Amino acid sequence: MSRFISRLGKSGAVAGAATLALILSSCATTPSEGGADSPSEEPTIAFVAAQMTATYFQVMQCGAKAAAEENGVRLDWQGDPNWDLKTQTPLINAAVQTKPAGLVLVPTDPVGLIETVENISADGVPVLTVDGSLDEPAELQNIRTDNLSAGALAADALAKAVGEQGTVLVIASFPGVAANAERVDGFTERMAEAYPDITVLPTEYSDADQSKAAQKAAAAIANPDLKGIYTTLAPASAGASAAIQAANKTGEVKLVAYDADPAQVADLKAGVYDALVAQDPYGLGYDSVDRLAKIAQGELDPESLEYQEYVSAFIIDRDNADNEEAQRFIYKPSC
Repeated sequence: MSRFISRLGKSGAVAGAATLALILSSCATTPSEGGADSPSEEPTIAFVAAQMTATYFQVMQCGAKAAAEENGVRLDWQGDPNWDLKTQTPLINAAVQTKPAGLVLVPTDPVGLIETVENISADGVPVLTVDGSLDEPAELQNIRTDNLSAGALAADALAKAVGEQGTVLVIASFPGVAANAERVDGFTERMAEAYPDITVLPTEYSDADQSKAAQKAAAAIANPDLKGIYTTLAPASAGASAAIQAANKTGEVKLVAYDADPAQVADLKAGVYDALVAQDPYGLGYDSVDRLAKIAQGELDPESLEYQEYVSAFIIDRDNADNEEAQRFIYKPSC
């Protein structure tokens, strides 16, 4: 089964520390990417990401780097290893001090960053948010996956895997995070409307922590009625897959999960996962930097951008994992 969520208009995996260090080093050595004190007349585009231990964001960095090189701008990349407003805020402040021509932000707090983004924008720095979103449209544009539709596709995939009956569990990140809530809502709404013989247990939250997700999954697996698990982010996916394997339930407890790093794809082929909701982190990194670079160089009118843009996602399963279309969506964290 494969389905494609097309780009819409206004309507709306965990790597090891050594791998992370190697990736960040290889991505930071090009002339178009440097620190604030590097002598250059090129415009600087600042990018403040989060949870850089996840392959997803490493791939996003590669896309941002490619766009910076193609547009002849410098990329000031700030990558927080955590998903935490307290640790992300100093990185935002440092990025703004370089007086960039534009800022791309992965918002870790949909409420706590509204005023910050408003102030940055008021100082004449155009801000784009990617992956997550703010509760109020304080930025120039928000680009993210159509998570409601993607959640619905995940529901279809898990329903197929469990034979359209039984009990399933959702493991999400934090309560109140809009993008993640949409991944849950799209799933639960689709289950309610299309699969009356499937019971969806109350959502469990992992705080974007792999070990917590593993604990939640292990507790749920003790329920003999549990037939499947849906996870909405890479750390939860890794935790749930580890718990299923530790309980010798591979293939018995079905798993549909967000993201598609190489380890997840390998586990998909081995039967641990039944489907993966693959996003386009490379495209998010590329498109956001490309647009801000073109604005800085006078090649794009910021008024021409629609505030909300949804990007494509793709369901990868064992039937299509090796085909050309699916290969484009597998996260390959090398620049």
